[in-house]
Amino acid sequence: MSDVVLELKDKGKSCCGCFACCNVCPSEAVKMVVGEDGLCKSQVDNLACINCGLCVKKCPQLNTESQNEAAPRCYAFRADDATVEASASGGAFIVLADWMLSRGGYVCGVVYDDDMDAKYVMTKDRDVVERMRKTKYAFSEMGDVYKEIDEALKAGEEVLFVGCPCQVSAVKLFVKDPSNLYAVDLLCAGLPAKGIYRRYLDELSAEKKVVDLSFRESDLPYGTLVVKYEDGTRKTIFRDLYFQGFLRHIFKSESCSDCKYASTPRIGDMTIGDLWQYDKILYDVDASTGISCVLVNNSRGEVLFEALSSKASYLRDIPLSFAKRFNRFNEVRPGNPVSERFQYLLERGHPVSKALDYAINAKYDVAVTGFWRVPNYGGDLTYYALYNVLLDMGLEPIFVEAYNPVEKGIPQSPTRMLTKYPAFSRAPWYASKDKLAEINLRVKNILVGSDQVWNPKLLSPGGLRAYSLDFAYPWRNTVAYASSFGNTRYEDDTPLKKEHINLLRRIKHVSVREISGVEICAKYGIEAKHVLDPVLLCDKRHYMALIDKATIVFPEKYMMAFVRHVNVHMDPMAMASYIGMQAIPVGGPDMDYKKDVGYPIFNVSNVENWLKAIYNSSFVLTDSFHATVLAILFRKQFIAVYGRMDETTGTGRMSSLLGVLGLEDRLFKTTEDAINAGAPKREIDYDVVDAKLSAFRKECHDWLKDALEF
Repeated sequence: MSDVVLELKDKGKSCCGCFACCNVCPSEAVKMVVGEDGLCKSQVDNLACINCGLCVKKCPQLNTESQNEAAPRCYAFRADDATVEASASGGAFIVLADWMLSRGGYVCGVVYDDDMDAKYVMTKDRDVVERMRKTKYAFSEMGDVYKEIDEALKAGEEVLFVGCPCQVSAVKLFVKDPSNLYAVDLLCAGLPAKGIYRRYLDELSAEKKVVDLSFRESDLPYGTLVVKYEDGTRKTIFRDLYFQGFLRHIFKSESCSDCKYASTPRIGDMTIGDLWQYDKILYDVDASTGISCVLVNNSRGEVLFEALSSKASYLRDIPLSFAKRFNRFNEVRPGNPVSERFQYLLERGHPVSKALDYAINAKYDVAVTGFWRVPNYGGDLTYYALYNVLLDMGLEPIFVEAYNPVEKGIPQSPTRMLTKYPAFSRAPWYASKDKLAEINLRVKNILVGSDQVWNPKLLSPGGLRAYSLDFAYPWRNTVAYASSFGNTRYEDDTPLKKEHINLLRRIKHVSVREISGVEICAKYGIEAKHVLDPVLLCDKRHYMALIDKATIVFPEKYMMAFVRHVNVHMDPMAMASYIGMQAIPVGGPDMDYKKDVGYPIFNVSNVENWLKAIYNSSFVLTDSFHATVLAILFRKQFIAVYGRMDETTGTGRMSSLLGVLGLEDRLFKTTEDAINAGAPKREIDYDVVDAKLSAFRKECHDWLKDALEF
């Protein structure tokens, strides 16, 4: 016999957290546990399980049949004003509860316990019943109440059970003799995750103990939470984020998203809940403080209806179709697409309130624009590094592309990376500057990143403007990190020069990748800080995570030659011969691999394999800035060559970095020059280099952190 967990999985269903299996198991092999998503789910101890099958027989998710009316009579009900004032809706629950107490029976419903958990209790005490009033919007735990109900029924007592439909079904399946059971199911919007509720409660209780939560105060706008504290004080939260998350189904289980009890026939003898949009059909009552929808599902429900009728200040039959239109009667209610980001933000350690605010309202801490999807490994890694630097600071970044009137949808994650950015970390394409400007309302900072984002010869006018943050509002905090002009001077004949310079002057915090960039900025009255490329700022563990995904196997010892530009300045074979190692020349994604260059060049296809090629190597030869950066980061012996480049067209970034680290003697025009100087055989003292790098890294990290608004 299969256990309940396996049976649910086999049937493609989900646990609803009703505790029935825990109560019925004779060997106590089933426990209810809270998962990482905060949801309560059953867990079976296979060693303790005796395979009796009782958990399967009593599971409401596996036994959903109802013999009730498929088209029950439907009513609008309202008790007297005083009763409604203290109720969440029209007072149906308390009227039924008082009726049961008057008969000497038990009422079973949900109360907050001393720890503010919502739990079912069974009582004849009117004061306890009073605590059952109003919706709790917390995961309601059945606990051991099944056994209490069963014992009371065996003793001939009457019991009124009011709960969610799945819980009503579980009770009916559990008890042996239901003849004295009156079951009322609620028009339920789903149960929230217990773990989420507890985390939010902890936030509310940070300074003093919470003793009550009220989400439905009749004199306050819908969606307001009133928190009552042990010292007698109250806190009112309008448009409470937890309540918004509940209404938007952001933290509910799969069983609630695909509820087998939402439609008719209902499982309870009677169904009660809010009658939403009552004023569209009822014109003779002011029920702004609450009115109930009531369904009479069977003959036992008729008995309950008689009890309600005797206490009604207003009672009208209404079409079932109207109730179905404005309440949840459909089985499938897909989860909210922002749930993924909400869970992600929680896993990142953010408070529930912030996670909900950011997920619901699509908020971020930093909008990052720049070359985050350029066709080269170094460019992709630069923005991957910056992204993770921001994450490690506790910030939430979103990538933003330069506005483009042609592109639609969400930009692809870089195709040269196996690792993909979440869709929620990539803003959609914007057709214009004005459209893109809406991002100002959802972020605290707008940041342009590294590489040649300010090179007028490389960019279109629109791209140059966007990467100079022309779409940023004047009051929004703006930052440039390790941005580059791609040149040691700003060309005087650039058509957009004046406009470009004026845009750069608007950026509140400017840093550049090259020392020459500091000089260019100073010439135009812009204060700029020389900083490290983001690749050197990022914690190495993020690169190790990429390397773990690599798919290529490399030999034990080799020289990795990363060739960006095929030319006579790069001679991997000569260098390999000189240092006595096997050469593995690797090209970039834009390399023409069909062209015969005199030696084989390997296409490693993606950033992960490229990183591994550098990390596993014993020596690096390259004309690439970022391969040089990684060689330093991974403490590799290396030679960097610049070939046809000069100080005005590209070597500035290499010389700036190597100068700071005292590695100027590793940069040569050609491989031959390096060999003639004997440089490849002079070992780099990385203890000295790392000391300089560590100090400069902290300086750059602190600058960026101070520049950003948290």
